[in-house]
Amino acid sequence: MPRRYHNYPPEFQVLHVMSTLGASILAVGYFLPMGYLLYSLVYGALAPENPWRATGLEWQTPSPPPKHNFEVTPLVTEDPYSYRPQDESFIPQGISTGGTQSHET
Repeated sequence: MPRRYHNYPPEFQVLHVMSTLGASILAVGYFLPMGYLLYSLVYGALAPENPWRATGLEWQTPSPPPKHNFEVTPLVTEDPYSYRPQDESFIPQGISTGGTQSHET
């Protein structure tokens, strides 16, 4: 559309409304995650030090990490992608529980 028209032709009215509606939907799409982020920053619970109970070395240091991560070189005895359950109700993904498995198609 040319600029500086005091009145646009009526055949373009539907396109203007659709453009305005699309811009409004896009604005909502930006503001909703921003609102969720701000809400979680103010009211959200802090995550524990190792929320996934991972055994990798990056989860064995405190946060923020000290200048020298480890005072003593750690002895690695487990696969970095294995998880150790701290209670019996925790079952990592990909581990068979002995029952039948269903496969989604």
